[in-house]
Amino acid sequence: MKKKPTLEFAKIVSGVFSNKEQALNNPKKFAHIQIHIRPLFFKTYNCFAFYSEQRYQHDIWNPYRQSINKLSQEEEIFIFSNYKIEDKERFTGGALDISLLDKISKYKLYKKPGCSMYFKETNPGNFLGTIESGCKCFIEYGSDKTYVKSKVTVNKNILISEDSGYAIETDKKVWGSEFGPLIFKKIINFDCFINEYWK
Repeated sequence: MKKKPTLEFAKIVSGVFSNKEQALNNPKKFAHIQIHIRPLFFKTYNCFAFYSEQRYQHDIWNPYRQSINKLSQEEEIFIFSNYKIEDKERFTGGALDISLLDKISKYKLYKKPGCSMYFKETNPGNFLGTIESGCKCFIEYGSDKTYVKSKVTVNKNILISEDSGYAIETDKKVWGSEFGPLIFKKIINFDCFINEYWK
């Protein structure tokens, strides 16, 4: 059955992730960041979906990224689609207090074209995700329009992420870590929300 592996992957990819250890060991190279990927009730969007926030730990009420992610499966590939949220500021802190997300389904979502992540199991319990092909996921960086490259490795304990942006005209790297990927450890899981009744 397709549902069981989807639920197992949902448990792996959701949670609270922190790179505190990496940041403490290399404070000049890495900021302390948390990623929250919180499962939403199935009825919210009538699909498997998550609310996600990414923020610097010193500024928890000002996330630099907020989105809705919808999870689907095509054969052996898990697809994590990305959506912008209308009036996203209304939901700041929803990663910490799920009650702030009660009315989120009443606000429009805008799919980010070209920005879905495709995950495949490389060995049991370990998944490699890459952004969909075509270089069509665009982000404004200052006055430049860049396309994104993204690679994520994840299992039940660790999430390793590396994002970078490239100039459309020259393919020159414009933004992204100069010191390698961010290494996050899962510090909270949401497994109790994800089971056969998550619908």
